[in-house]
Amino acid sequence: MRHQQVGNPRQRCGAVAAVVVALGLSVCVCARADDAQGPQEQSPAIAQAGPATPSDSNVAAPAQAPDASAGQVTNSSRAEIPEVIVTATKRKQSLRDIPASITSIPGEELAQRNAQNMQDIVKLVPGVNYTQDAVTPGHITVRGISAAPSTGFTTGVLFGDVSFIDEYIPVSALDPNPFDLQSVDVLKGPQGTLFGASALNGAIRYVPEPPHFDQWQFNYYASYSRYVDSDWKPNIGAVVNVPIGDTLALRFMGFDRHAPGWINNTRTGVDAANRTDQDGTRAILGWQPQDDIDVKLTYAWQNTHVADTAVATDANLDNTVNPRASPTHVGYSLADLNAGFNLGFARLVSDTAYVHKRSYLYSEESNRLEGLAPDIIPDGSIPLIALVVNAHSNTISQEFRLVSPDDKDSPWRWVAGVFGSRQHAVTSLDTPIGDASIPFGDLLPLIQQFFPQITGGEAQGGIVNGEHSAVDAEVRELALFADVTRRLWKEVELSLGGRLYNTKSSGNGVAYGPLVIASVAENQQVVEKRSGAVGETGFNPKVSLSWHVTPEFMAYVAASKGFRVGGLQTGSTLPGEAAPPPVFKSDSIWNYESGVRTEWFHRTLRFDVTGFYERWSDPQYQEFDNLGLNSFMTNVGGVKSVGAEAALQVLLPVRGLMFSVSGSYADTVTTKPFDNPDGSTAPAGTPWPFAPHWQTATTLAYTRDIGDWSVYGAATHTYLGKAVNNLQQQLPIFGYQQWDANVSLDSKSWRWMPELTLTVSNLLDERGLVNHNVSAGANPFDDLTFIQPRQISLRLSGHF
Repeated sequence: MRHQQVGNPRQRCGAVAAVVVALGLSVCVCARADDAQGPQEQSPAIAQAGPATPSDSNVAAPAQAPDASAGQVTNSSRAEIPEVIVTATKRKQSLRDIPASITSIPGEELAQRNAQNMQDIVKLVPGVNYTQDAVTPGHITVRGISAAPSTGFTTGVLFGDVSFIDEYIPVSALDPNPFDLQSVDVLKGPQGTLFGASALNGAIRYVPEPPHFDQWQFNYYASYSRYVDSDWKPNIGAVVNVPIGDTLALRFMGFDRHAPGWINNTRTGVDAANRTDQDGTRAILGWQPQDDIDVKLTYAWQNTHVADTAVATDANLDNTVNPRASPTHVGYSLADLNAGFNLGFARLVSDTAYVHKRSYLYSEESNRLEGLAPDIIPDGSIPLIALVVNAHSNTISQEFRLVSPDDKDSPWRWVAGVFGSRQHAVTSLDTPIGDASIPFGDLLPLIQQFFPQITGGEAQGGIVNGEHSAVDAEVRELALFADVTRRLWKEVELSLGGRLYNTKSSGNGVAYGPLVIASVAENQQVVEKRSGAVGETGFNPKVSLSWHVTPEFMAYVAASKGFRVGGLQTGSTLPGEAAPPPVFKSDSIWNYESGVRTEWFHRTLRFDVTGFYERWSDPQYQEFDNLGLNSFMTNVGGVKSVGAEAALQVLLPVRGLMFSVSGSYADTVTTKPFDNPDGSTAPAGTPWPFAPHWQTATTLAYTRDIGDWSVYGAATHTYLGKAVNNLQQQLPIFGYQQWDANVSLDSKSWRWMPELTLTVSNLLDERGLVNHNVSAGANPFDDLTFIQPRQISLRLSGHF
């Protein structure tokens, strides 16, 4: 089957490279002119911060400080852990003053770690983990509230304030290249008040670096990476910031990444088969005609091609059962217009966004039949069956909000607004049986042993499409929201918020083909059709009470609710098995937490601790048929998660040396019995899938200036405790640790001199198992997904 190409990445990358190089040359000329005029008032690192951003901006604004890893040096030459300002609550606020669990990772730290994807980021945040399988986008789990990879996301993903989540048909997951990001913010717990149905139990928020109006900039990087026994692959990127007069500025970023693979497909004879080719651009045009008006227009696109599956059949990272490759093509484009106007009593913000996503997957599935006839097709060596998934979605959203002024003397802070969105998603599933390289007549006797309803007359080009199914769905959301904070006394603040929403999920489905005819033969149907809708009106409350005992000590209690839409059934089962429910219900979650935020010894030590209790009602769950080919959505009675998180960050007596450690514990189990498809029952108290008990992250970082050079080094240890793969099988996954290390050398005097960084990820080459998919029936196939093996990266980066 032919698939639709996701753009023309090579032509676009050529255009990107030409534009970036041309602009870069002009920046270099300006930089040399600046050098000839003498030294500037600010060092490059501080100057990049530019003018202060408005309180409603969709970007974070770090305090004017050097790199957090080195600490801030004040006028008295005393090092301090710097303050971090975020806009994760849709207004500018110090991270330490927010009564919620939020982690912000600076863009500079991501660059130093050579982070390339979501998995590199979330492993640094205990209580958050990442998993994926061979077929669907990766999923993020917060505090044990997980979703199977083929189901809707339980954790929102945002670009600024624009949601990137597919409401219930997962087309693709936002995983932008971290280059030129100001920060990545991780919000734990329900975020339904401000972000609606797209953030059931948390959100990952990518915050782009905004355009600066007062200076030219040109930043670049070039790196080479390799895994164990793979070739070196290049990764390049550049960004240019161009002021246009005093009121306009353009920031333009482009990258082209080639990542080596680490899975050897022994059937096709291709080593490092799952190589990745990725490219993209991001452009932000800023306009500030006066202090009271701030407008930003953002456009971004990214394409990703993975040549084969990352699924292995053993810890040697070999795939010994797939006679054909399983490539994927994923792409997205995003446009966002954010405009802010100061009205005096408040700031009015309009945010208009459009997101288009598309994906294609070819998944080789012949090994699914091996257990039914091991003597005929040992090890899935004959290409008999595959799954082909095509999907795309278009989302339009509009938000108007009012944000109170930044007045420290006022006892009130508030944000209120109205939000509307419409998402249209189309997904299709085909099941090609046979292979164009083998005459269908030669395969027909073998095929009929599994699918006797196939006669061979349906074959075209050596292939019969056993089933074609498609779902055309639409999700609409309309909401009013508000979050109001009142300072009751000098040290005590009460926050009340809520979201009044109306959602409707509707869709139509169709299925036909020999396998479908067999399943509905008793009704004499050739085509199976279905339609359905799920509508809901509700209110998501949020409340918190915080007590600033001293400027260095804050305690708080909070409660919040999140929700996720239901929808039309997108899955199916094989002939002879019970039909799945026509629709699946929406689910909701309540989170109760209490925390303490403390600072000690003149801001050289921070210690935080949080306890939480979450109760999840009617969680959406993915069930597989007995062959493991098809799956469908259903609802489980209930889940609860009880746990705690703690974090310590300290500047040690040795100048430039920082130590940080954080950890989490969560016990996530079902609260009601659940009937499995094989007839067994998972009792109340059964561990919930992908929910580890323990998770830790520890980093020791050191920065030292040696003459005109700055040396930075860091070692990080992460641990992810054991979890289970699903409710029925309860097979162990996770339970691994990982060491990462990086060292960099940078010149403080010569602006043209590039910074050199060496990074080693998974230093000990651990085989951490992140997913285990096993047939529920007679077929004993195993799909194993491991973390990436040891990777070595050498990176050159610089700025003018």
